Amino acid sequence: MSNSSVSNNSDLNSPATIPRAETVHGRQRIDVNSNAALRSLSPSLSRGDSEGQDYYNPHRRTVDLMDESIEARCTKRNKNRSERLKLLDLRSKLSSKEIYLQELRAEVENYKENNARQSSLITSLRARLQETEEESGLLENSKSRAELAMQGIIQENRGLKERLKEAESTLRAHMAQLEDSKSQASRHSISHGHFVAQISSSLGIEIMGKEDPEKIILSKASELCKENSALKGNICTLAETINVHETESKASRETIMKLVSEVNKEKKKNTSFNQQIETLHKNLENVTDAKQVLEKEISILTDRLNASHRALEASKHELNQVKKSASELDASLKSNFGEAKAAKSLYELFKEELAAVLSLDTVTIKPKEEDILKRIQDLHNRTGSKQILITQLENKVCKQNEQLQNQSDLHQEALLRAKKAEQQLEDLWARLKLAEGELASGDVIKDNLSYEKQKYMKFLEQLSDKMKLERITADVGFDMRLDAILARADQLVKLESDAVIGNRTLAHSLQKKLKEQKDKFDSKELHMELLRKKIAQLEEEKQVRTALAVERDDANLTVRRLQKKVERLQKEFNAAQACVTELKSRLSDTNELKIQTMEQQKTIEHLSKSLDDLERVKSKTHKKLISVKSELDYTEKEAKEEKEKTTSYIDVITSELKTLKTTLEEVSKREKQLADFREVISRMLGLNVNALALPDYEIVKRLEGLLHTHHHHVVSCA
Repeated sequence: MSNSSVSNNSDLNSPATIPRAETVHGRQRIDVNSNAALRSLSPSLSRGDSEGQDYYNPHRRTVDLMDESIEARCTKRNKNRSERLKLLDLRSKLSSKEIYLQELRAEVENYKENNARQSSLITSLRARLQETEEESGLLENSKSRAELAMQGIIQENRGLKERLKEAESTLRAHMAQLEDSKSQASRHSISHGHFVAQISSSLGIEIMGKEDPEKIILSKASELCKENSALKGNICTLAETINVHETESKASRETIMKLVSEVNKEKKKNTSFNQQIETLHKNLENVTDAKQVLEKEISILTDRLNASHRALEASKHELNQVKKSASELDASLKSNFGEAKAAKSLYELFKEELAAVLSLDTVTIKPKEEDILKRIQDLHNRTGSKQILITQLENKVCKQNEQLQNQSDLHQEALLRAKKAEQQLEDLWARLKLAEGELASGDVIKDNLSYEKQKYMKFLEQLSDKMKLERITADVGFDMRLDAILARADQLVKLESDAVIGNRTLAHSLQKKLKEQKDKFDSKELHMELLRKKIAQLEEEKQVRTALAVERDDANLTVRRLQKKVERLQKEFNAAQACVTELKSRLSDTNELKIQTMEQQKTIEHLSKSLDDLERVKSKTHKKLISVKSELDYTEKEAKEEKEKTTSYIDVITSELKTLKTTLEEVSKREKQLADFREVISRMLGLNVNALALPDYEIVKRLEGLLHTHHHHVVSCA
């Protein structure tokens, strides 16, 4: 029914002239006589009076109007039924759409969860990148600090080397002083031998070939004792000078010991500095910087290894030379020991012979210097008939002087050899120190490499933990860990690419569904507008049907129901609009997720490239570490063997030096004894050795005078 028909019906039914009785009467007529009966009236009736037609025409009109109203009501009922069916269809469609929207919401939630996971992965990767950048900065700072510390240590080592050089120069000066003192002692011994020869020549006694030279010497012992007293003074001065030199040598030894202690302290400082350097090197975890450092260190190590090999070869050659010289020194020392023992035995025999010569049947003299001197003083008064003994003693003195000269020559040769051995020892010590420094640097580098290996292992373990490969790495082992990590990274990349593709497909499907829903909502809005128009028409019909109570009540009920349905539909429409807005916001979220996934892909590709580079660098460094370790082990073994050899050789040389010192002490004692003998002779002759310019010459001159007088006396007696 159109709006025009509704307005016409309202115009016809609106006049108040039609009473209710007529409407009731007309209804009864319609019930009694159908429309067909009214229409099948005879033409006579139609052609009746004008008054009768005037009477029936309004009733026909009312009947027609009632028929039209009934038909309109029937059509409205049919339309209401169709609208109810349409509402039911709309409800079913809305329920299906709600189910579909719930499914979409679940999918969007899943997508959000996946996006949250991806965002967490991205944040973790960014945090790792920031940590690596911070660690690289820290490593650079620590590297600069380590370089500064190394420069300070190098400067300190240079200062220590200069101190060692100064100590070596002082040692050489002290050794030169010792050599001078020893040469002076040898000169004094030579002068003493010349003195004895001069005595024998001045006395004119030939000791060679005589049986009892002691008797000849005892006849002139008094004069010789006086001269000996003068000689003792000189020998005491020499002994004092020797003591002074010994004190100086002790002071030099103490300085050497102090220097050795300082060197040990500085070694400890170097070890502490090395430990600090190790702690600083532990912070060097950046692989790219470590690569450059390792390459430089490997080149330095190769140079050092070559230098150490050369030094080892030179030290071996020098050790062989030192061994040869040591063997020669051993032979010379043995000969010197034998000669010293022979000299001692001769000296003791001389004492015993003197004691036997001086002793009588009633008086026995012990082989001591004091008893012999007393006996000589007693026999000095009896110097008449004992010139033969003096000549024999002079011959023995000449022999002993010759033996002393031979011993002094041998002693000088031994001293020269000892000097050479000490110089060689100093060179060996310097080379050993250099080798120890190189070994310490090699140990430091080895510790650094082992620490970097531990860091690399920790990094792999952390990667396996983050990638959840603990069980796989435990089953596979260390060799296949890198392959497992690479496979896991490929899996993660594939999963992320699949997730991105799925997100894209979901976004396309959601867009399509949104378009469909928009079309459906547009159609629903059109349908709702039609329904609103129909509702307005129904409200207008309500106002028209106020006359009809039953139909009005039915219409009111239907209107109420329709209003409720409209309210429900409006609520559903509002909910649908809210869903549409939510879907639009979700679409914007999906676009953001797309952008984030693209960024994630870029970051993952960058990280995969960096991982590949790191793995290449790690493989190269691992190979280099293996080669450097093998070379370091070999050099350590060689250095240890050489250390053992040098320590054994140094022990042998120290023992030899001790024996040389003992022999020198014995020679000095012998020189003291000779000096005492000279002082006794000088005292017996009445001379003061300290006051004389040439005591040996004066003693010889006195002895010549005594011998001349003695010969003159013998001749006169004869």
